[in-house]
Amino acid sequence: MTLLALADWRSWAVMRRHARVYLRTWYIGMMPPALEPVVAMLAFGLGLGGFIGALVWHGQTLTYLTYLAPGLCAYTALNAPFFHALWGAYVRMHYQRLYDGLLATQVELPHMVAGEILWGGTMGTMFVSAVVAVILALDACGVLHLPHPLLLPLVLPLVFVMGCAMASFALTFTAFLPSIDHMNLPAFLLAIPLSLVSSTYFPVPDGHPLVRLLLAINPVHHLAESARALAILGAPDLHVVWLLLSSGVLLAVTMPLATMLLRRRLLGG
Repeated sequence: MTLLALADWRSWAVMRRHARVYLRTWYIGMMPPALEPVVAMLAFGLGLGGFIGALVWHGQTLTYLTYLAPGLCAYTALNAPFFHALWGAYVRMHYQRLYDGLLATQVELPHMVAGEILWGGTMGTMFVSAVVAVILALDACGVLHLPHPLLLPLVLPLVFVMGCAMASFALTFTAFLPSIDHMNLPAFLLAIPLSLVSSTYFPVPDGHPLVRLLLAINPVHHLAESARALAILGAPDLHVVWLLLSSGVLLAVTMPLATMLLRRRLLGG
């Protein structure tokens, strides 16, 4: 029943409330996170890429910048919703006491959680859209060479799905960590390492069965590979299916868990 809250009008009302507040100062909230992968693309792709040379991916010989650019879409799609659901949701819950106010209306706890998840997916999609726009501009200027750049925006619906799953995952930590300082633990011990070893910045060797298993259940890896398949091969591949499956399972597990933990924290049972 918890997953059905994603389709409820009250969940979308919570999401629209967050959007209206965010749009008042959107340039402050969006510019730094959206520019981070752009800076990384220029620093690593142009700077470090000059020392790396060519990479072979699916039989294609690529420059490092060509390999990196689609991976940064997955990097951003993880970080934006995950960090939002850690610090942003905690501030709304603990300091602003927004959750107490919402629960005094027609909104119930599952709708509040679903609204946070939908807003996380929306945030990830907005930030990745900015990254895609920069990638297309670099390709048009000849700095970057993607065989099928105009297909890259097709990754945005996948970004929304994975963003919702990552926001739900992060909310499970927000629901029980005692203070805002403790948010550094999942951020630096989980999110940042995951964003780096998911075929975003470099190909992950998959010779060991355990590594193959971890990659198979990692939606960030599948999103990075799906973005490359669209922009380089010109067609989606099986990573799209694995992305939807892994994101769906993660959402199905963590959303009820986050709801249960928040119920204990806010309502005492």
